[in-house]
Amino acid sequence: MPISVESVADPAYLDGLDALSLSEVRAKRDECQQLENALSYLRRLVHGRLDIVRDELENRRAGGAPADLESIIGRLPALLSEGARSSSLPRPPQDLAPGSLAESLVDELEDAFPVASMASVPGLSVDELGELAARLGDYEHRVSGDRGVLHGVIDRLQEELIGRYQTGDATVDSLLDR
Repeated sequence: MPISVESVADPAYLDGLDALSLSEVRAKRDECQQLENALSYLRRLVHGRLDIVRDELENRRAGGAPADLESIIGRLPALLSEGARSSSLPRPPQDLAPGSLAESLVDELEDAFPVASMASVPGLSVDELGELAARLGDYEHRVSGDRGVLHGVIDRLQEELIGRYQTGDATVDSLLDR
């Protein structure tokens, strides 16, 4: 069964952590990091769509005419780079390729917000844009919440590994046994 946020969030996922072997703890951490990478990728895709919709909504609320698709595409570099810096410390991705786990998450996003529907943004009314922005915002909030839960589990696994090194139950030489 593929790993999911639900399975990792279940307290049973960390039950008996102190009894697991070092390699089992590392394996759990690695699978959580893969899931985090997939969720991070999904969140970036949602944010891109949300940025496009919010920009057009702001344009319309400011009295602007509906942008044509060419204009929206022309603004993409600026839109997608705004707010790219975060004040929190980033978690470096272990693998930049989204992988099959991300594919299933992206399929879920496509079912809810097909990328092809972004081409219809110029034809939406202000109310429709507002509703779409709200739905995308709710979706992003859920993904961010899932990432927060996952970060807590990853932190707990890291604490276990660090504790083992501090007590001498694990050594640097054990890294070679991976």
